[in-house]
Amino acid sequence: MRRLVVLLLLSFSVAPNLWAKREVVGSKGANVVGVVTSDGKPMEGVLVSDGALFARTDSLGVYSLASLKYYGSVFVITPSGYEPTTRRGNIPQFWAPLEQDKLQKVERHDFSLRKVDNNRHRMIFTADIHISARNDDMLQFKRTCMPALRRAAAVKDSIPVYSVILGDLCRNDSWYSQDIDPSDVVRLMSTIRYPAMFYTVMGENEYDGSVPAGVLTDHQASMLYATTCAPRFYSFNIGQVHYVVLDNTFFKNEAGDGKYPTEVVGKRNFDRRVSADCLAWLRRDLEYVEDKSTPIVVCMHHSVVRMSNKGKLIKALSKAEDTDSLVSCFNDFSSVRFVTAHIHRRRVSQPKELKNITEHTVTSLSGNNWETGYNGFPHICSDGSPAGFELFDYDGRELKWQFCPVGDESLPFRLYDMRKVGEKYRKDEDMQNFLRAYPKKRMDYGDESFADYVYINYWCEEPGSKLEVWDDTKQLKVRRVYHDDPLYTRSTLVIRHKNSRGKKINIPRNSPQHLFRVKTDSTSTHLRVRAVDSFGQEAADTLFLL
Repeated sequence: MRRLVVLLLLSFSVAPNLWAKREVVGSKGANVVGVVTSDGKPMEGVLVSDGALFARTDSLGVYSLASLKYYGSVFVITPSGYEPTTRRGNIPQFWAPLEQDKLQKVERHDFSLRKVDNNRHRMIFTADIHISARNDDMLQFKRTCMPALRRAAAVKDSIPVYSVILGDLCRNDSWYSQDIDPSDVVRLMSTIRYPAMFYTVMGENEYDGSVPAGVLTDHQASMLYATTCAPRFYSFNIGQVHYVVLDNTFFKNEAGDGKYPTEVVGKRNFDRRVSADCLAWLRRDLEYVEDKSTPIVVCMHHSVVRMSNKGKLIKALSKAEDTDSLVSCFNDFSSVRFVTAHIHRRRVSQPKELKNITEHTVTSLSGNNWETGYNGFPHICSDGSPAGFELFDYDGRELKWQFCPVGDESLPFRLYDMRKVGEKYRKDEDMQNFLRAYPKKRMDYGDESFADYVYINYWCEEPGSKLEVWDDTKQLKVRRVYHDDPLYTRSTLVIRHKNSRGKKINIPRNSPQHLFRVKTDSTSTHLRVRAVDSFGQEAADTLFLL
């Protein structure tokens, strides 16, 4: 068979590498070629993909693809026991952009991997950073989030630490008005020394709102991200775990009423689903995972499955069939974890209907878009939980996870003595003005009917955890309630109303699924609260009732 000989010198060098100036012999018709090496030596059998096609490197470490260059990048699927080299200290160099407008041009992209023992490793999942030059967001990130991230990355025994940012690096209404797009945030995270090698995921805010609605809107609006930040979908192996990154936003940007932000031409709407092309790539990718007991971790922005208040399965993508199409890809695997974000709330869902799938929804690093911290309150989300991130600690195939709050929260719950909360509600003029303006939107905890209760916002509640409360003499019955978190109401909505100058503001639903209460009696002097997580770790606090 005829061979195509390509000679192309690397425009940069990540390490001394004799292969950088060697000829690459690719298959006939190939227009994307390269060499995969480790420590200057070729690696055989490594998978490389362009988002549609797959190729394995040969004995010389060479891969070749006859690519349509449609998805704008080529990437190596890092094998277990290796990791990509990095740029600027923490940006993994596992992919390269392609020249989509030059289909006939033969491009060479080499990849260098370094050998590492990552059978034990820590993965830091963060999400929804929303850097947009508002609410002192970057200053808050540096002061509030970075110390917690550094502590999480400082693990014992030099265990490798990685991170995945689960989408919404910025806000797409600020791409042009504030000149901040996703690539700017990636560079920013590197500049401030984000404390781990980090991979990124597409959310709706990684789409370009200047692309008008049409047949190719989703594809065209993704190209800035896909050629400057990372591929839209890709995979990599760390230790015994196969990680998959998917884009489950389908961007539409249909025309709507009203004034748009600078250079935005639509209402930036979207569906929550995985495209047919992405699903086809995913099925091919999973075919290469021969051991079906391999733990699979799927990183996406939008929730796929969750449980109702009664424990029933909710298919969370835009259509039930969208959820079914994605879930069915993993039928052959015994341990699958979806890790998602978007809702700025923490949640662990284990639907009984899906025996092999657990979904972990990661809360937001920006809390409520940096609003509560800017207002001088604790950095919290709309359900009252602290802003934070999730840790996955893998030892082989054994997993332990934990939630890490940023700021001053040290317990997995917050206690509200509703007698004291009621007093604050009644004495706070701004709160009273807010409740008068929106009498049916929020609960008035100033009402005496709440005075005998203690509320517990237990944001680490999940399947297998438990919450227990005792007073002076007995254990009390704990009831779940779907009520407002009073701290969020005061730190966000009351201030929005005060600053609105009489205009109506949006009052979102924020009833947490992890809010509980107990009823006290007049003889109780204190309550003892004990929480046990799904791994048996205990946390306790005492509330004195004065």
